[in-house]
Amino acid sequence: EYRMNQFLNTIERLALKVSRSISVLAGLVLLWIVVITCIDVIGRYFFNSPLYAGAEIIKVSMAGVIFFSLPYMFFKNEHIIVDLFPIFKRGYLGWILGLVFLGIGGYALWVIGDKTFSLAMRSLEDGDTYEYIIAPSFLARPNSEFLPKVYIDTFIAVSIYFTVFMIALKFLLVLLKPGSNAESSEEENL
Repeated sequence: EYRMNQFLNTIERLALKVSRSISVLAGLVLLWIVVITCIDVIGRYFFNSPLYAGAEIIKVSMAGVIFFSLPYMFFKNEHIIVDLFPIFKRGYLGWILGLVFLGIGGYALWVIGDKTFSLAMRSLEDGDTYEYIIAPSFLARPNSEFLPKVYIDTFIAVSIYFTVFMIALKFLLVLLKPGSNAESSEEENL
């Protein structure tokens, strides 16, 4: 029993560190967006020359902020929660409801990941590219200098699948601690 709890706590700490590290990348991408926006605004208003593809770079970078943040958000249960009936969060009822909601959330994200991955494969087949983002020659298609959309679409799908993995790990950790709930398990053990 003690060894099992120690093992679960170790797995939970490791998963938390990995998800925190990935969320640091989200912060770096957000900083990148701020820099690009500043360059674009300064170029536009002071030099009458906005940053080429600035709006499209920001749009693509937003995917990084969102999808690098998802694993940490779901693992720490930091998403939006409406707490109308706190009694449902306690004891075995909270434990069961936590498992149900983790299962529903994981399944929903899995479906979204599958759809996103199929869209990535379709953009690969169709040869879709971004309209303004110029790619280095080793990333661009033979007949185009623009960045293929398949790279960003695949990144989004992989990020969603990683989030599903983190939800499944959280589900397993909560399942193996009967009576706990999805919200309190990491705070009690860390």
